[in-house]
Amino acid sequence: MLNYKSDYPNQVHQFNISISQHYYLLKDDTIKWQEKKFDINWKNYSKTNKRHLVTYIIRDHFSSCFYAELHPIDEMPEVEEFLFNAWSKKEGYEFYGIGKTTIVPQTTLDQFPKTMIFFSKVANIHLQLPTSGFSSAVRSIREWEHHIKFVSTYLRDIDKIQGFKTRINNINQNINNQYNREDSNLKKWINNNPQIISPDEKATFISLFNLQ
Repeated sequence: MLNYKSDYPNQVHQFNISISQHYYLLKDDTIKWQEKKFDINWKNYSKTNKRHLVTYIIRDHFSSCFYAELHPIDEMPEVEEFLFNAWSKKEGYEFYGIGKTTIVPQTTLDQFPKTMIFFSKVANIHLQLPTSGFSSAVRSIREWEHHIKFVSTYLRDIDKIQGFKTRINNINQNINNQYNREDSNLKKWINNNPQIISPDEKATFISLFNLQ
């Protein structure tokens, strides 16, 4: 099995779009958490007759900083919209920049084929398939959903959660674990010379996801 190694921030990113196995929306758009996992994937989720929630996530392998969004499965943004949000500089959120190599699981590539088009057009960044679940950012998805579980105890509506997403993402950036806040993910990202490849202006960036 290939062991991934990164020597500086933004050298390796992990990108995943996955259906939550625990969260879905009720008819009034409030978030519902179910302890028993849904046995679902991109091919069979409709059989549950529920509005499942989907996590979009970009994780920096070196620092463990990540940017994530949560969307109803019937209101999912285009993959290029999320990647522009994740890789662009954002107010109140320091982590940004395109990874020189981005690890993307086959399930995401199959469901969002425009991702392949983008990587085929950009010469100085590379696409790589993962060799394990951990290299697919599974651990960070669990962390993200843990934060969502906490926040949804007092912000139940999906629109309110969306408005709170920068704060939720910053929870992960600012702590590594509860006992060692000085060694935060964010400080690790900032203090180790992150290599920044910024997206072009939005219209140009979006055009890289279309066949020409």
